[in-house]
Amino acid sequence: MSNDTPSIGQRAAELMWREGHTWQQVYATFPDSIPATIRSAARRWKIAHPDEFDTQPVPECTTVGITPDDYIPDENEVFERACNEWAKQEKLSTLRENQRISFSHGPIAFVFMADQHLGAPGVDYPRAFAEAEIVNETPGMYAGIVGDVVDNAIIGRILREQMDHRLNITDQWALLRRYLRVFLPKLKAAVGGNHDYWTRALSGVDYFRDTLGSLASNVLYDADDSRFVLQVGEAEWTIRMRHKWRGNSIYNATHGIERAAKWDQDFEIGVGAHDHRGGVARSFNIGGVDGMAVQCGAYKSVDNYARRGGFPKSGRSAAVGLLFTENPKSVTGFTDLEVLQSVLDMVY
Repeated sequence: MSNDTPSIGQRAAELMWREGHTWQQVYATFPDSIPATIRSAARRWKIAHPDEFDTQPVPECTTVGITPDDYIPDENEVFERACNEWAKQEKLSTLRENQRISFSHGPIAFVFMADQHLGAPGVDYPRAFAEAEIVNETPGMYAGIVGDVVDNAIIGRILREQMDHRLNITDQWALLRRYLRVFLPKLKAAVGGNHDYWTRALSGVDYFRDTLGSLASNVLYDADDSRFVLQVGEAEWTIRMRHKWRGNSIYNATHGIERAAKWDQDFEIGVGAHDHRGGVARSFNIGGVDGMAVQCGAYKSVDNYARRGGFPKSGRSAAVGLLFTENPKSVTGFTDLEVLQSVLDMVY
């Protein structure tokens, strides 16, 4: 091929983009060449000699909208939010360490109630509401809730239990509101239990806290663990309430509370619930200081789940009351609210 003979790429490009042939016509001009080779050669020639052809420039592309970078959080904004969250938690921590419930003088009674399991079929509802009424009508008697106020069987294997319930989840929270209204002016502290927690675990909403807050604003509340000073006149006791304590014993219902008193050393009266074995108020020694371990019983008198699982039978007592006197400083436990009521009736 002489130097004056145009190449395949040049000739194909001229036919295609100068003379207006189709690719099929261009291919027919070079019967001994492969079509793909002809196309590639023509395009390379066109790109190498842009002035040879009257062609439009390649379009420029502009994109407007959300790109991957837009999903990346702004570091400074995130840091500001993180600091605000820490400030909130630090404030709550400070308040948590300085909680106090004060009474001008004694004697007063503080009743701890737990494991109402409102909504379950085997709950002794008349008794639960009657004992709440005892707290409400007795001068000098007040109350704390220690978790599992609703049955709320909404997760995992426990969801099967809800199938046997005639009262649905909405009914259970309605029962709670009615229950709280019975003795709300006397309710001073509350913590959540594992059954109450399940709503928060699934949705992020602490519905027990929100329900309580909608009815009263002066109740000490913690989802898990509440410690406060109870002052009666000049006498003081540090009380710690939580639904479940670490450490269990089949022989000693208050073992977990006494174990925590030994290691944490931050309370004189520990209050728990959860095991449904019956109410207990037991004095014990905390490093030379008279302490008290309170284990609340359950209002779930007929417990098919416990019978199926082979758990121990529940004792008769449910709520546990403590009688506080300032002079002399003393605390006495009662597992019968009517007896405790008669004591306060004699005083007031």
